[in-house]
Amino acid sequence: MNLNETQQRHLEQLSQGIAMIKRSQEQLPIVPALVSWVRIILLPLCIWTGWKSDFIAMFWLCLVAASSDYFDGWTARKMKKSSTPGKTLDILADKFFLAVMLIFLARLGAVNGLLAMIPAWYHITVVLGLLVVSWSIKIPVVAITTSERLTIILSYVLVLTAAGALAYPEKSIFFKLTWVSQILTPIAAILGVISYFRFCRRLIQRYMQ
Repeated sequence: MNLNETQQRHLEQLSQGIAMIKRSQEQLPIVPALVSWVRIILLPLCIWTGWKSDFIAMFWLCLVAASSDYFDGWTARKMKKSSTPGKTLDILADKFFLAVMLIFLARLGAVNGLLAMIPAWYHITVVLGLLVVSWSIKIPVVAITTSERLTIILSYVLVLTAAGALAYPEKSIFFKLTWVSQILTPIAAILGVISYFRFCRRLIQRYMQ
C-alpha cells in the first residue's frame, strides 16, 4: 500500500468517525441531562452556604452534587440514551463544579491552596483544550483517559472530605481523608496532563503516517 492509499484510508476512517459522532448528536437525552444540570444548579448554593458558614448544608449539597455525577451516567446506560452531547454536558458540569469548589475551599482554608490549585487549573485547562479542539473540527469532542477519570474521582473525594471537615470538625476521619486526597489529587492531575499529551501524540501520529 503506497503513501497516497494510506492517507486516503486514514481520511476515510476519520470521516466515518466524524459522521458517527454527528449522528450521536441528533438528540440530547433529557433525563440524564437534567441529572447533570444538578451539579451546575447546586454550585451557587454550595458557595452561598459556605460563604454564610453553614458548612453542614454545604457538605450535604456537595454530596448530592457528587452523587449526580454517578447517576447521570447510570441513567443514560439504563435508558440506553448515551450520546456525545450528554457526555459533553457531563464533563463540563464536572469540571465547572470541581474547579470552582476547589478554589472556594482553598479560600476557606479547608485545603492547601497550592495543592488545590493544581487540580483546579487542570480541570479548567482540559475544558479549554476540548473547546479548542471541538471548535477546530466543528463537533464536540470528549476524550476521557484513565487518568482523567481518576482525577475527577479524587477531586470529588477532596471536595467532600474538605467540606466534611468544615461541617463536622469533631470527626477526625474527614481531616485524615482530606490530607491524603489533597496529596493524591494533584498527582493524578499531573498524570492526566501527561495522558492527554500521549493521546494527542498517538492521534497525530496515526493520521500523519
